Amino acid sequence: MPSRTHDVAPGASAPVARTTDPRARRITLVVNPAAGGGRGRRTAAEAASRLTARGMRVRTVETLDAEHAAQEARRAFDRGDVAVAVGGDGMLRILAGEAVLRDDAVVGLLPAGRGNDFARFLGLPTDQEAATETLACGVEALLDTGVARGSDGVDRTFLSIVSIGFDAEANRIANAAPPALGGLVYVVGAVGALAGLRPVPLRIVADGAERASTVLLLAVANSGAYGGGMHMAPHASLGDGVLDVVAVPHRGRPDRCGWRDRLRILRFLPRVFRGSHVGTRYVELSTARTIRVEADGPLVAYADGDPIGVLPLTISTRPASLRLLVPAAGGLRSGVDRPSGVAA
Repeated sequence: MPSRTHDVAPGASAPVARTTDPRARRITLVVNPAAGGGRGRRTAAEAASRLTARGMRVRTVETLDAEHAAQEARRAFDRGDVAVAVGGDGMLRILAGEAVLRDDAVVGLLPAGRGNDFARFLGLPTDQEAATETLACGVEALLDTGVARGSDGVDRTFLSIVSIGFDAEANRIANAAPPALGGLVYVVGAVGALAGLRPVPLRIVADGAERASTVLLLAVANSGAYGGGMHMAPHASLGDGVLDVVAVPHRGRPDRCGWRDRLRILRFLPRVFRGSHVGTRYVELSTARTIRVEADGPLVAYADGDPIGVLPLTISTRPASLRLLVPAAGGLRSGVDRPSGVAA
């Protein structure tokens, strides 16, 4: 599909410097047209209309792929615009990866994906009218991001959770499922991953402390939710400068998973949606600022819905590295640290 870029707001076309004054805010909507079965395109059109009616200058770009989205984010920041992700967590991750490289770049979000876990966990509005209002009148908050570095030396930004093992396999299967299934792709992913469950031997170095561990899954969390409402790390904060690490250890035979392992996961999964799994004997919890994870062979890790690298990976936190538009007052989820400088 060809790229389409158009300005929809009135006024002069010359770029202006970004300002923190919402009345002079310029917006570039970076749209995944396939997000949510086409919801991304509709969401962008409605938001552009509302923002233009307020006299704001709005530019809309439909992306071709991840690299094109990153390129358009860079162009938006060069213009002094707020780059707004119109799509799911994956689109927001791409824009955030460009924004953290600049001191003055600001990102916004119009949730239009299948799960919208990052928005829901933080407490950002998912209602389109309220989310558009945040773009128009919201304030900039500084949030932590995560970064995963592979053996290629490339840093890849993530916002929510790096997953290894069962949940990474479920993510892979869900991504391959027909988009028409909507939120059911997560169920398909979980069932498929359960059928192919296997132990994952890992070598982990967390803040300099090394240990070997065989797990069914390992999650390294900046934000606490993923997979369409699974609260894997419900106590994670986007303002504490640390990563929350959740592991489900494998306690059976080292070479395979039996029915007890599958039963453990079946008991574990419903609790994850409530966040009550953290108090069970199935789960090990820890925190770290930097964690290196190695495996005996190539193993793909996922984050924010997409592959983020092949082990070994070094996963670190970038404290207060992302400027994100949030509601000017109230609205952020109870139990999540409110970013410094934003009124409660």
